[in-house]
Amino acid sequence: MAVSDAMVFDVLSACFGPTSKSDWEALTKPTAWADFLTAARRLLQEQRTFGVPAAPLGHAQSATPLSDYLTKNEVCHVYAPPSFEEKQAFAARHFTGGLPASAMPVESLYVVWSDQPNAAPFTQRKGLYQSDVALYMRDLVSSMGLTLPAELSAYPDHLSVECAVCAYLIDAGLGQQASEFWCERTVWLTDFRARLRTVGADAEFYLALVDVMLGIRATQVSCTKQGD
Repeated sequence: MAVSDAMVFDVLSACFGPTSKSDWEALTKPTAWADFLTAARRLLQEQRTFGVPAAPLGHAQSATPLSDYLTKNEVCHVYAPPSFEEKQAFAARHFTGGLPASAMPVESLYVVWSDQPNAAPFTQRKGLYQSDVALYMRDLVSSMGLTLPAELSAYPDHLSVECAVCAYLIDAGLGQQASEFWCERTVWLTDFRARLRTVGADAEFYLALVDVMLGIRATQVSCTKQGD
């Protein structure tokens, strides 16, 4: 079954956030995972806004391999997703705050806390939770009628939530808004990637996904410029 643009972000949300064992095993079955990677590659390659149908077969570009976007190690790891137990173990070591090897995928930690000069003495500091971004994301999620997963209730600007919101916008037929949201919200992924690189070789799968997301962002930025 072809994977839609929205489903790409649903899968990415599951990769970085909480999910059940049965859901993870269904997502990572060989055929399902191959379909996800094909759809992700198309978002990397095709110059179109989210939700816009791909070019007709006669006008389609030849497929560009993921190796054009990822390192050799990343390609090897992205084609072999972790088991549920491995995913849980990685999250416990690195996606949990307060640990020496923490690399929390939370936007607030990689941006200045507030752009309001008188908000607090630490306004311009990074590395703090509940920044202006978190408040914005909490309000946005609420306005959409969505509910944060219990595990992420304190982190409305978690990468998993941002991916889920993007998927929701695409599903709602708001591809342009989804593109703008993705381009605005994912600038921090470059710094997150740098942090992931420090935690060890077992981060290669997640580094690959971050590079996919950054590549998708670059394509959407290019589409926006072409539309100006």
